Amino acid sequence: MEQFLLEEEIAKYTSEIDYESFPEEVINQARICLLDLVGAACAGATALPGHVVTDIIEEAGGNPQAVLIGRKEKVPALSAALGNGLYAHSLEFDDLHRHSIFRPGAPIIPPALAAAEKVGATGKELITAIIAGYEIGIRIAEAMTPTHYSFWHTTGTCGTFAAAISAAKVMKLGQEQIIDAMGHAGTQAAGLMEFHYSAEGMSSKPLHASKAAHNGLFSAMLAAGGYTSTKSILSGEKGFFKVFAPQANTDKVIESLGEEYKIMDISYRLYASTRHTHAGIDLGLRLRERGIQPEDIELLRIQTYGTARELVGEPFPETVYEAKYSLPFCVSTALVYGHVGIEDFTEERLHDKTLEELMSHITVEVDPLIDAHYPDKWGAKLNVILKDGTVIHEMTDYPKGDPENKVSLDDLHNKFRRLSSLLLPPSKIEVWLEQIMKVESFDDIADMWKI
Repeated sequence: MEQFLLEEEIAKYTSEIDYESFPEEVINQARICLLDLVGAACAGATALPGHVVTDIIEEAGGNPQAVLIGRKEKVPALSAALGNGLYAHSLEFDDLHRHSIFRPGAPIIPPALAAAEKVGATGKELITAIIAGYEIGIRIAEAMTPTHYSFWHTTGTCGTFAAAISAAKVMKLGQEQIIDAMGHAGTQAAGLMEFHYSAEGMSSKPLHASKAAHNGLFSAMLAAGGYTSTKSILSGEKGFFKVFAPQANTDKVIESLGEEYKIMDISYRLYASTRHTHAGIDLGLRLRERGIQPEDIELLRIQTYGTARELVGEPFPETVYEAKYSLPFCVSTALVYGHVGIEDFTEERLHDKTLEELMSHITVEVDPLIDAHYPDKWGAKLNVILKDGTVIHEMTDYPKGDPENKVSLDDLHNKFRRLSSLLLPPSKIEVWLEQIMKVESFDDIADMWKI
């Protein structure tokens, strides 16, 4: 693709789309993504990383411009994007686009919300900005997948561009300013996968979404102020694609842009662990439904794709964060307790004798056929040998929450209620749920938060 053309096409699309141009199903999906993000952020605000970042934000102070979820007083827009992005990604409940291996909600929606409050945008303008962020961010990530994900956390890197797009749209930047915002975003994009390889490092993962949200909004603000940048941050010889994924298929960025909507391919998450564990969790729950008891199992063989084996294949986690990234722990938890929620990741559970005994009978292997379909499918198989010699097989290509294995709107409303209840009083939960689901009716998005 001709240099600069890619950036120009993105900027043209972003500047020209409006609320009326979207099908109703796309608008509804964006509305649900917003609700899902706010629920995840409410829960994440109660976790340790949330407490630390909140303390830093409150100590710094500043102009009251935007809502920091769970706090009575508003904070500067940049701080709101930073905090809400971190909250949303902290407990593994934010959404996923599996083809691109990208978690779009946490980096895209917080900067759009913060910018919308700062400039007094309408609910329709917020929805438009969210869709723009998803469409561009997902396509950039798809162009780089899967090689980019070997070293870089897509949510941090591609998420920074997506955040800049959503903020720039809310702020009504022109095409040249949008290109400048992308330039500023690209030079700040970061997020190394090394966090996956140590117990201590895993707690830094939410910072990737947080900084992407902050840096994307900051980039849009810089561009709005006349601060220019490179016009070829994506397509240049030393640009994002050449440096971060030399084999990137850049045609994917504008392929079907404005005709097909990537936001419709979003997967929602019902379990408090990394998505790489969710297929196994679904199968563990199936075993429980069949009446299988942990003490009945001689061998439980999990087969999955290579990335899952590498990132989540180890049993016997030593920390709560490691447990969220342990497929044997999550499958065992599903089978023994019948759920894999926030309450299942505690210091006490790390030393649960029933889970430890079951994990000692589990192996995790790569299945070549499942691996060949990743990342289009994030599947798993369970092959179980019982002590009486009975053999059981379970398999899924699509964990619950994928577009091919949908959760109902009631399920997502109940997820919101469950997660937000960790932070909010019941009266506020129902008001927020109702108001978020009619977000486009607000002439000033700040009114959405009022009760």
